[in-house]
This record gives sequence, structure tokens and C-alpha cells, in this order.
Amino acid sequence: MRVRRALVLIGIGGLLSVSSAAAEPGAPVASANGGAHWTIELPNPFGVEVWNRTLSFNARKYADGSVEGHFEYHQVVEGEAFVFNVDVTCMNVYDGNRAKIGGVIVVSNDPTLPPGMFAWFQVFDNGEGADVPADESSLVGFGDELANEAFCNSPALPRFGPWDIQGNVQVLA
Repeated sequence: MRVRRALVLIGIGGLLSVSSAAAEPGAPVASANGGAHWTIELPNPFGVEVWNRTLSFNARKYADGSVEGHFEYHQVVEGEAFVFNVDVTCMNVYDGNRAKIGGVIVVSNDPTLPPGMFAWFQVFDNGEGADVPADESSLVGFGDELANEAFCNSPALPRFGPWDIQGNVQVLA
């Protein structure tokens, strides 16, 4: 089970390391926030259904390059629930509607991904209204600070996904 869970958790990629500002340095130049829920049914690249997956986030980037925000990620794999709370250390917006967000894990109930490790994801804001496609999200990736920086600084699309979500994502640049 740990091997399959690791495959699910390792699925994604990176981030720009900048310190969070203690005092807000003016209005944000970019922001992303939202909540998402989705299930990755079989067959999928991981060989295990991942359900009750939820992601909630709020991130802001300022003109001086500093960022602030937080995200919480929950997933259930083979009946085992995992929870991660992450302080945002980087955020970039690409194509006007796609945000890459990453940060340092501050709370984790997974002993293989303890606090101090990094997590990242990207979301797609596909607009509002009945005639637009659903917003989308990649999986959440995990690794070290260098992988986090590489992910956030690369305009590349996700390797796994993106998947349509239930919920709403807002990306402003």
C-alpha cells in the first residue's frame, strides 16, 4: 500500500522560494484562491482509486516577489486518510488563468511526508457560467525545496491531469 500511495503522492512537480512577508507590501499583483474536490477513478496511472480528495487554498504574490498564503490538502487512498497543511512559499501565474502554488508542509499525518518537506500543485480557472468547462487541478506533488522551486518557475503543464473539479478556482493576474 505504501508503494502505491507514494506513486499517487509523488505524481506532480515544483516552486519559487521566497519568504512570506510579515507586513503586507501593498496590493497583490496576482492571487489565487478556491476549493476543489475530485475523485480519480480506476483505471488511472497510479493503479489505485483516490477519493475524497479536497484542496482549499489562498495565495497572493506582491510586486517585490514576496508571497503569502496557505493551502490544505486531504486525500483518501485505500481507506487511509492523509491531511497536509502548507504555508505558501511561491506562486506564479501562467497564461492568465493558471496558477502554480507551492510551499512548506507545516502539518502532516503522513510519516513519509513530515513537516519541513514541500508540496505543490497547479489550478486552471476556466471562467464562470454554465457554458464554460469546469475548473481543473493537477495532483499535489511532494518533494524538497529545489523541486518546489523548479515546479513553480516552470510554465510546463502538469504531467498528471489536470482533472475537472467540483468547486471553484479564482486566478487573478
